[in-house]
Amino acid sequence: MSGNFETTSARAGNVSAEDDGLRQLRHSIAESVMARMKSEIPGLSPHFGEHYEATDEPEAIVYRSSGATFRWLAFAFSPWRMWDLHVGVVPADRHRLSIGFHISERASPRLLGELERLGSEIDAPVQHQKLAVEYQANLPLIDADAASLDALVDTVALLCSKYAPVAARVPCPPQMRDDLR
Repeated sequence: MSGNFETTSARAGNVSAEDDGLRQLRHSIAESVMARMKSEIPGLSPHFGEHYEATDEPEAIVYRSSGATFRWLAFAFSPWRMWDLHVGVVPADRHRLSIGFHISERASPRLLGELERLGSEIDAPVQHQKLAVEYQANLPLIDADAASLDALVDTVALLCSKYAPVAARVPCPPQMRDDLR
């Protein structure tokens, strides 16, 4: 570890009405995970919910109509579209993060067994999250105020390294490919 023990309280900075208090933390996690993992996982890409909030992508429209918030970070693995397979970093509130493996409902016939296997490796039972229209295997909530950035990056990087082989091994149907849309 690099010794970066700055906590969320120190990182949050000015919080706007549209910010959940963890926006800067999500950006710091994305930057650090990508710096660490880009050579190990070439198809890894960070996606911020805020960028999809007003798009006309079908998944964004469904997600928006459910009333869910777009304050999240997702790490996608090519060739899969972010919506179908990702490691999610989602604020549960202004101080806690939910981090785990996520798949879309439509990808579940292909990926649910893998999600269950990976979830058992991290002691995270699979749960159907209807509001998010996905299945998730999440770690226990993390107190972002107490966790160092390095610890959060270590956690996300570990999950990404476990998920990348699944994304590479399981055949991705055309409608779920990120390179065919």
